[in-house]
Amino acid sequence: MENNDKAAATEQVQAAKATAAEKLESFKTEAGQHFDAAATQLDEMKDKLVAQAKEFGKDIDIDGLQAKATEHFEAAKAATAENLASLQAQAETAFAAASKKADELSDVAEDKFDEMKAEAAVQLAAAQVKLDELKAEAALQIEVAKEKAKGLWTQLFGE
Repeated sequence: MENNDKAAATEQVQAAKATAAEKLESFKTEAGQHFDAAATQLDEMKDKLVAQAKEFGKDIDIDGLQAKATEHFEAAKAATAENLASLQAQAETAFAAASKKADELSDVAEDKFDEMKAEAAVQLAAAQVKLDELKAEAALQIEVAKEKAKGLWTQLFGE
């Protein structure tokens, strides 16, 4: 029974850790998809800006604008990638901490289970001692009752 309880508790902890790991991977995948979509949109916006600048006039330094736009958009993409990496690192740290805490709680639960088992064994031993004492007292009372019955028998019927 105790092994089943420990196994069930361990299985629940492992299932929770697996679920958290799956959610972390899902988060990372989804964040990567959002980053790719944002990068694509930034590139499209840059291309549109360059196209509009070309439309508005030949006097404009298109190459300079394109270089500045590229520089700004690349900086935005880099900042977004950096933020994504930071968020992923934070998620991984949170997962590692939660996983460690789950293991610690599992160990504590196992220790508590062992303590309760030991306490139950002590209580069982004390109950056994008390039961033995009660048996001995009952046997003594039975012997006293037998002696009284023999004495009464002898008084009433002689030997």
